[in-house]
Amino acid sequence: MSQLPPSTPRGWDAGESPFHAAERAAQRYAGVNEEAESSGRQGIRRYMPDQHRRFFSEQPFMVFGGLDANGQPWATLRAAEPGFVSSPDARTLRIDGGGLAGDPLAGRWQPGMMIGGLGLQARTRRRNRVNGVVSSVDGDTVMLEVMQSFGNCAKYIQSRTPTFVARGETSTRTPVETATQLSDADRALLANADTFFIASANVSEEAGPARGADVSHRGGMPGFVRVDDATTLTTPDFSGNRFFNTLGNLLHDPRAGLLFVDFASGDLLYIAALAEIVWDGPQLAEFPLAERLVRFRITEVRRSRKALPFHWSEVAYAPQFVTPASRRASLPAPPLGSPWKKLRIAAVHDETPMIRSFYFESTDGTPLPAYEPGQYLPIRVPVDGLDKPLTRTYTLSDASNRQQYRITVKRDGVGSTWLHERFAAGMQVEAMAPRGAFTYDSASPRPAVFISAGIGITPMITMLHHAIAAREPHGQPKPLHFFHGARSDGDRPFSAHLQELAARHPAISMHLFDSAADPTAHAPSGTLAGRVSMAEIKRTLPFDDYDFYLCGPESFMREMYEGLRALNVADNRIRFEAFGPATIKRSPANPPAVREDAQGSRPANVPESAVGGIPVTFARSHRTVQWLPKDGTLLELAEACGIAAQSSCRSGMCGTCSTRVLNGRVAYEEPADATIDEGHALICMGRPVADDIAATDGLSLEL
Repeated sequence: MSQLPPSTPRGWDAGESPFHAAERAAQRYAGVNEEAESSGRQGIRRYMPDQHRRFFSEQPFMVFGGLDANGQPWATLRAAEPGFVSSPDARTLRIDGGGLAGDPLAGRWQPGMMIGGLGLQARTRRRNRVNGVVSSVDGDTVMLEVMQSFGNCAKYIQSRTPTFVARGETSTRTPVETATQLSDADRALLANADTFFIASANVSEEAGPARGADVSHRGGMPGFVRVDDATTLTTPDFSGNRFFNTLGNLLHDPRAGLLFVDFASGDLLYIAALAEIVWDGPQLAEFPLAERLVRFRITEVRRSRKALPFHWSEVAYAPQFVTPASRRASLPAPPLGSPWKKLRIAAVHDETPMIRSFYFESTDGTPLPAYEPGQYLPIRVPVDGLDKPLTRTYTLSDASNRQQYRITVKRDGVGSTWLHERFAAGMQVEAMAPRGAFTYDSASPRPAVFISAGIGITPMITMLHHAIAAREPHGQPKPLHFFHGARSDGDRPFSAHLQELAARHPAISMHLFDSAADPTAHAPSGTLAGRVSMAEIKRTLPFDDYDFYLCGPESFMREMYEGLRALNVADNRIRFEAFGPATIKRSPANPPAVREDAQGSRPANVPESAVGGIPVTFARSHRTVQWLPKDGTLLELAEACGIAAQSSCRSGMCGTCSTRVLNGRVAYEEPADATIDEGHALICMGRPVADDIAATDGLSLEL
């Protein structure tokens, strides 16, 4: 094959990024933008290396992606004897025939058509990508001018070998079956699929050198495509090359084309759909190894029967799906045992002189538990001089990423000061799974207002990232209003990032206040002198119905909450989180009654007295004591008995003290803010219930 001149660069030689704006946005959501830009400039070329050119010519089929006359992407296959795809030079791909019956792009292979190509050798798990534009068509011969070319790793490819079989003439005349929803046969095929292909596109002029169509491979164990109903699919998105070509295209245009191959019959199932990316949340735990999910709303289904001229060998699943780590990831967590797990500190980054971010990863390479935006991470802080570690909770400050957690901590207090002085990359720490009830309601149609001060920005920036990503069906994010107060812009973490988000997303109304700024002086770009106040919020917000999210110091929180309630904002439209022992008393229209949890449904009152006390058994410690009202909460009782119990806020806000109830009932004088899992109780607020059962059997806790 001809070689490129020695002066030809071996990577991306254009000044502009090889990625369009939506691809870069997806990379930022995942926290890999700098890595992706660097590896993209090294690995993406504007020509095909000779190895790729030979590879394409050796394959009996190739996958392509393009757009129909309505702009709908479709993934399709072309198949013929090896050599039907060739490369006369490093910037040209020649395709001689290979069209199959029912090709949804039939008639669209014309000069100017943008095409994405994927060469896949399933037997060896090799694949290479090429995107370009049709330069000429002569009968069945299509010439493709290469715009981007790059290799892909072998991950998630199921190994199987095709063997040509003769196609009967009837196969070319079989009509394509079309529908707007999946048939029972379609659902069975998808439920057992271990492979599919997905086409997407960004053909806007603004995409620059990354403009075009794309087609990609997805693989998993049978069942990784979940058929939710006849018009909805959900699939996991695993860790890949981190270019985010497909998800970036879907952020720009949610239309996607899926192709499923029935390897037994040769049928091809084409699906047109609208895609919704689920960047984080507890639903990720339903798919082992998933870093994100993609939900597809089906708009059209086409089945072309016996179109593919191959028999296939038995499948050998990709090693990613048969390793011990992946098997562990598919198993439910054991119900008992220590909730504390080891994490490794991957990196430490200063956000301001007093605020530092810490990045954590698993010690064994397995995915971390998913979390919802706004939740926190309980960690143990082994402060010198104390007989046991402190337990502290720190809000996760980045979009959910099952490869890495980030917390952002202000140096203030014993625990956080120890983190600043002692935590370093490579150290291991103990942490629980993320938890907390202060989360973003992505299902609400109402505009969201995020109001915070100081380090209270941490849950807000996570929610903001999620809100941007959680686009509505028509692809437009709902209005988002972001208020934050700091002493100065230099004291505000993520300041530049926030202003960049506001510049990039018109739906965001950004209001950054500097309380120490001189109102007569020129303020830094994008900031305002003064404090976040109800007067400023009333002046800024247009008349509408909102969901409010509050976080910050106690006095700030109380002022915001009481101010909103004075404006007749419904209590259930205000979500908040305070730090440490700060408590904000809600004023709902109908205050809830005392709540009972675990093993009971009968309303109960906390007893003023109990004759002889109520037996409380701490099962792991093999201790049984009599509880009396003067003993206070169950946490206080455990501590008085010298029994180690996890706690942090001591006010029912964080959930750190959640303990399994083995027998009996627990009641609360006030409702807890933290979520109380079934069969568990928050012992920092809870007291045993006095009734006939409790008087005899008492309460038993897993402590």
